[in-house]
Amino acid sequence: MKKMFYILLTTSIIFSSCQDDDDITAPTVLSGCNDPIATNYNSSSTNNSGCVYGIVGGAWITNNEEVIMHAVVSMGGIVVMDTTITETQNNPDSLSRFKFWNNGDFDEWDSNNNLLDSGTWVQSGTTVTVTTDTVVVGEIISVTQTSLVHQVIRNETFTEGGADYDVNSTFTGSHTRDPNGFTTNNTNLRKGNTSWINKRKLMTIIKR
Repeated sequence: MKKMFYILLTTSIIFSSCQDDDDITAPTVLSGCNDPIATNYNSSSTNNSGCVYGIVGGAWITNNEEVIMHAVVSMGGIVVMDTTITETQNNPDSLSRFKFWNNGDFDEWDSNNNLLDSGTWVQSGTTVTVTTDTVVVGEIISVTQTSLVHQVIRNETFTEGGADYDVNSTFTGSHTRDPNGFTTNNTNLRKGNTSWINKRKLMTIIKR
């Protein structure tokens, strides 16, 4: 009789345990990106994965700029100089910071957070067009959570001192993302400068 009682008790415990296991609900795992600066941010994600980054999110601090200029100088239709010049700038005091806002606005600051320029921007694929007092079309070479490399290829012709200049330039900028961005909005310093080429400096270099 006792043996039968223990058998019934054991069966009851096992049955009860099985019922408890069936009632347990496994936690829902939702994979997605939980980084707010990513383009595919999902606040409901419980498993961080697959983040995709763009130029929006925080602001960009310029680390290095390189400009390669090919200049052809002619007078009276005769070429008097054909030269290539490479300049690199990595002095933090001479480099700017900029931000692409979600609403399509664009702002650029100097190293002291004084506003240099403002305008709008649009993107199509890897091509970004920034319109301020001039229009600059650039290509995104790479963009990650922390870094951006972009390139601008331009051609500019002008006449100075009786000489005609035909300048092809390739600008490459490397930048680090500041996730906190910038909000300073002080005196505009660059309005009215419609050329990205420092003509005086270019001519000084050519005349060396």
